[in-house]
Formats: sequence, structure tokens, C-alpha cells
Amino acid sequence: MTIDIQPEPAIELDADSLNSKWGFGDGDALSDWWWDNFDEDIPYPEDDVLYALVVEYLKPRLRAAGWDVNLVRIETIHNPVRAESINGREVDWYASSSVEYDPKITVRVTRSQIDDLMSRLGYDTNQQDRSTK
Repeated sequence: MTIDIQPEPAIELDADSLNSKWGFGDGDALSDWWWDNFDEDIPYPEDDVLYALVVEYLKPRLRAAGWDVNLVRIETIHNPVRAESINGREVDWYASSSVEYDPKITVRVTRSQIDDLMSRLGYDTNQQDRSTK
């Protein structure tokens, strides 16, 4: 008997998205991924989750690769988490290639990691309505 174990779905976050107004799927990558994989709306505030994931997982990877990234959160219908400056240089969110990461820098994060992070940040991860702290 063969048991086919599927890996837990993971969202891939890329450093290039920090440099664009339209990054992270124009701000919808997380909610789209959540819906596609779990057939429900994300149970946390999307912008809070995305920012927390970038700080917890992507920024350390950038730092390890020698990139000093200053993040900013923006209230917008587009990408809410962006690099304000990289290695002291201001980022132009409208330029197609203001910074080139070579090699590309990405992280993969699972729902378990998201739930764990949100729990550590004080969000209720056990209730049906988990949209508030």
C-alpha cells in the first residue's frame, strides 16, 4: 500500500515585490493563495499578515544576502508593504527594475507558519472569527 503525502501548501514571497506598487500580486497574492488552497477568506487582516511575513521571513533572507532594506507600510488598494530604501538608496516603486536581486530572493511560508506567527502577534488562531486581536 502506497500513501501519497502531499506537502503543506506554501505561499512564495519574493523580494522583487517589495520594490513595486504592484508587488505581491498588486497586494492580493496572500488572499488569492489562501482562497485557492483553503476555500475561505483569510481569517486575519491581510495587510497585517503580509507585513508580518515580510518582517519575519523575507527581511532576514535579504539581510543575509547583504541587502539593507527599510520597509514601509502603505494604506492602499495596491501593494501595502514596500521597500522605502535599499542599501541607503531610495526605491522608485514605479520603475520596472529599480533594484535587481541576483540571485532572486524568495521565501516559502505555510499556513502553519502563518497561524503560528499570528498567534505570537496576539491574534486568536482558534476562533471562527479570527479577524481581530
